[in-house]
Amino acid sequence: MTHSEPDEVTLDVARGNKALSRHLNKSLELLRDRSHNEDFRRVVDDVLNGRASLRDVYNTPAFAVGVEPGVKKFGERWDELSQEERDNLAQEGKRAFDAENERINRQE
Repeated sequence: MTHSEPDEVTLDVARGNKALSRHLNKSLELLRDRSHNEDFRRVVDDVLNGRASLRDVYNTPAFAVGVEPGVKKFGERWDELSQEERDNLAQEGKRAFDAENERINRQE
């Protein structure tokens, strides 16, 4: 028996990894909530509600317009980090995913 949310959509690009899917869903929600672009918001809502896959909308103009500013900003910040800072962030992310996967496995 699973204790996940009944309406939880596991994203296709996560390939069954529930922790990754939850992270992507939360990221998409954040991007949608911060966007004023109605086309982008609609596309993201379709993904979050299971009406479209992330793989299908990834190359659409509406999705590209919505994520481009964030990707650009991330790239600029990433370029400013030292290799040690990048490695630390990678380790921190891995620990977070491992902890989330463990939490999910305990609930199932």
